[in-house]
Amino acid sequence: MAALLDAVEWVGARARWFLAIGAVAALFLQDLAAILRPALPFFVALMYFLAMVRIDLPAVFRRTLRPRRMALIVSTCIALMIVTPAAFAALAHVFGLGGEIKASLVYISAAPPLGSAAALCLLLSLDAALALELTIVGSFLAPIFGPFITALLLGDAVPIDPLALSLRLSAMIGAGALCALIARPLIGADTIAIRARAFDGIGAIAMVVTVIPIFAGVTDEIVRAPALALGVLGLVFALNIGMQLLTVMPLRRIAEPERAGAVSLIWGNRNAALYLAALPQTPVFTLFVALYQFPMYMTPLLLKKIYKNKATKAVNTE
Repeated sequence: MAALLDAVEWVGARARWFLAIGAVAALFLQDLAAILRPALPFFVALMYFLAMVRIDLPAVFRRTLRPRRMALIVSTCIALMIVTPAAFAALAHVFGLGGEIKASLVYISAAPPLGSAAALCLLLSLDAALALELTIVGSFLAPIFGPFITALLLGDAVPIDPLALSLRLSAMIGAGALCALIARPLIGADTIAIRARAFDGIGAIAMVVTVIPIFAGVTDEIVRAPALALGVLGLVFALNIGMQLLTVMPLRRIAEPERAGAVSLIWGNRNAALYLAALPQTPVFTLFVALYQFPMYMTPLLLKKIYKNKATKAVNTE
């Protein structure tokens, strides 16, 4: 057991590189990806569990439910998950991007924050507590906001009934949250705090395992349409990194760098796998979500200097 803990703590100490290398390696594990693809909803729920088990959910909700705090968090989530996809739908119309490309842009920008956003914030010395609140509230609002905005912007192009989509999103998020509420008292808050580096490692390993089924069939699609794949790769990097840079600069004028960085990181890093697991699989959307993992998993390396701060904000869960 000690050797296993040492191993996951070793991974946790090198999480930046482990995530980046893992995302690239997933591209070459197509046989394993095909086997794991039906289990993607489970892996998405697992990521929510691993993010939420490290925190005192009732305490977070008590803090978030303060009127002014709730107004700030909910308004940010509205901008994040409703205004942003509306803006991208408008841009897609301006540039003549229709069909699955427009739909992919809407789904990704309507997705809630990445479940492990707080962990990424810790790696970059950003305000992980704020990221945590936005992730939790955004995730619980996703089954309401997501079906509404996607149906509004895409109409009949949505390949599933909004209510069915809402139920699928709720099932994955709710399962992760329920398991976290049950497991946290059993593991013990003190143990989780003492073994923070080990949980970093477990989270990094889970993120890499989760990304493998996302790449099912993607290599074949890249070989079949290399020009499309290259265009999508450029688009997802511009989408992810662009959203982070476009938000961090103005936010730093009105907020502390750690808080501005946390909100900006969340703006670019979305849990698009949630929609991939909930919607019928299509080649273009699968390609979008798979290639979107590259800028997400490389954020700690690519934007380390942008987010570099003197102070480190820990997750305040009590």
